[in-house]
Amino acid sequence: MKLNLFAAWASYFLVLATVVCLGSFLVAAGSGHGGWALIAGLAGVASIGLAVALYTSTVHHDHKVHRESPHLF
Repeated sequence: MKLNLFAAWASYFLVLATVVCLGSFLVAAGSGHGGWALIAGLAGVASIGLAVALYTSTVHHDHKVHRESPHLF
């Protein structure tokens, strides 16, 4: 159960970090700072990739041991 709770909250936090990175990317790209836009874009892609990988690996593990999938509520 602790793994499910960790995966759910960590994935939620990483999705929120992705939203912040997307906003930073748009502001940096709109103001002409290409280097910062690249950094923010790569950070956003990395955080959403990590969130998806964390959640899907936890779901796969739970299905393997016949447990319920992770959820927050």
